Amino acid sequence: MSSRERLALYGCDEPLPPRLTLRAGPLSLELVGGRFGPVRMHGHEVWHGLAFLFRDAAWGTPEPVFEVLDHQVKDEGFALSLRGRMACDPQDVVGAPEEGAGIRLDLQVQGNPDGGLHFQAQATPSHDLWSNRCGWVLLHPMSAAGCAVQVQHVDGRISLSTLPHEVPAWPPFTAVRAVRHEYAPGHWAQAQLPGEDYELEDQRNNADASFKTYSRSNSMPRPYVLRQGQPWTREVHLCLLGPSPGAPLPAVPLSLPWPLTQEATPVTRLGLAITPDMTLAPADWMLAVLAQWRPAFLHLTLWSDAPNEAVNWSGVRRLLQAADASLRLDLCGREGLGDGGTPDADCRALAEQLALAGVVPMSVAALPCGVQAARFLRSLFPAAVVGGGTPHFFAQLNRLEVSGGEDFMGFTVCPTVHGADDDSVMHGLQSLSSMLETARRRHPGRDWHLGPSSLSARASPLGRQPHSDGQRRMALASRDPRSRGLFGAAWLLGHLAEATQAGVKALSLPTLVGEDGLFWKTEDSWQMTPSAALLQVCLGWQTLHSLELQATDEPSTVAQRGSVAAVTGHNGQCWQILLANLGAQAKTLDRSQGGALAKWACLDAESWLQFLDAHTSNPWRESGDCPVQLVLPPYGLVRIDLPFLHGG
Repeated sequence: MSSRERLALYGCDEPLPPRLTLRAGPLSLELVGGRFGPVRMHGHEVWHGLAFLFRDAAWGTPEPVFEVLDHQVKDEGFALSLRGRMACDPQDVVGAPEEGAGIRLDLQVQGNPDGGLHFQAQATPSHDLWSNRCGWVLLHPMSAAGCAVQVQHVDGRISLSTLPHEVPAWPPFTAVRAVRHEYAPGHWAQAQLPGEDYELEDQRNNADASFKTYSRSNSMPRPYVLRQGQPWTREVHLCLLGPSPGAPLPAVPLSLPWPLTQEATPVTRLGLAITPDMTLAPADWMLAVLAQWRPAFLHLTLWSDAPNEAVNWSGVRRLLQAADASLRLDLCGREGLGDGGTPDADCRALAEQLALAGVVPMSVAALPCGVQAARFLRSLFPAAVVGGGTPHFFAQLNRLEVSGGEDFMGFTVCPTVHGADDDSVMHGLQSLSSMLETARRRHPGRDWHLGPSSLSARASPLGRQPHSDGQRRMALASRDPRSRGLFGAAWLLGHLAEATQAGVKALSLPTLVGEDGLFWKTEDSWQMTPSAALLQVCLGWQTLHSLELQATDEPSTVAQRGSVAAVTGHNGQCWQILLANLGAQAKTLDRSQGGALAKWACLDAESWLQFLDAHTSNPWRESGDCPVQLVLPPYGLVRIDLPFLHGG
């Protein structure tokens, strides 16, 4: 892949991590960069992955960089030796910050013909380092929810249970020494985890599609110190128990449903985030974009450490008028709101500023909220609906102790909390339905709003964020280069599809400008991203619905369920479908039942590069009549126009 193709797909020229396929008897797995997995057996996903990770004092996760010292294939197995290094933040050095700190890693991995996998890691710090965790992390697939599990604890006890369907707020299993789980009906696998206390948690809390068993209990003191030059060794042993099952039923190809029906799915309102900086002197081009897109609302977040004067409310009014939109206003971290203290006085002053500027918010959220704060906000903003929840991730909402009295609740989604590899980010889209199902059971009677969500984290509830120059994939960073590429647009469409399918009432999209805005600054102008080109289409719709692709009985090697995202809507003239390939390989979609009058357009690496070179107004390649077998390029987007459907 050329440098220009990488820029189009990923927004940067960072090389993709090398891949190495490994086989141990009936098991197969890949080494991708510094992570192993998924581990499969005859088509069954036994474990989702395995990695030796360092979590720094702010819960950042620097990725190790390895070189393969030796790889031998022998007797239907393998032996692998790796040496690598994890670069650490200078602030994680005990005492004065120091550049060049890191941890050297030596890994030995062996795969046996019977399917046994043995992992050994030796880690040696270059300095005294603060750490929250450093050790092996083992992942079980999200599909294991509801499957039987046997947990051996450090004191010898055995717990018999199932992996949970609902997302638990806290680890369901602690003091773990070994885990057996049923990966297929009647077939079991075992992980032995010697040398340290492990815990098992549900990673759907942080938009990952897996369960995670990690080293070092959260009940132990942290951060703790890794001593300079003192190596330590940790092992993990994986094996199958009993005979291997047969191959699962083959995954079925996908086809577009016909005719389109949206009656059963609710409509999701789309809004755009705005920042205080955008209100100071709104640029003409920004007002023009808002006037064209006309989002349903603009979403402004005021953090507790920002003064009221940081916002120009006249500028807010100009933005709202340009978009013909309403305002959602979030007030974060106002502890004790409604008890007559300083937060109340600040909010009253804020309400006066809004009134003077002629700005009436449609919704106001205190994050967190609760009965007392909700009552106060209703008295202060009588025309607004009142919300609660968290400005952060579902994990913080799931552990929320303050709620009650809200009309709606919300949280944001960031798929790079624990890692930033491409496959995990896309796979994590599937976790949103579990989050919302859990949220509705624990907080009944509320509408649910999401966002603003993006590949990057606009803020971290865990401490400082890693420094990012916006040119590398980094966990929990405030900038992610893929937001500028087709990858980011495909993820955003996947997020839209999952949110609408889950019945979300309102979805806040990223800001026009900012760390990972929908537009980025070139030398002399602001340039749209592929995500902006996507939203230019669906923000013009009068309706927005999820579209669940159907199975077809025709044997083929086309796209499988979960690998393509789809939404549909009506723009007043015709129905349109937006599709996104969520993978790095081309997919084929069957449209044989989709009618003969459809037209289509494609947004892929080739059309995007032509758009950048020619500075044309349309990055979509209009391609005429839509073929029966529709090819979606890697991370490509497709728009299908159905001009005469349902009287359109």
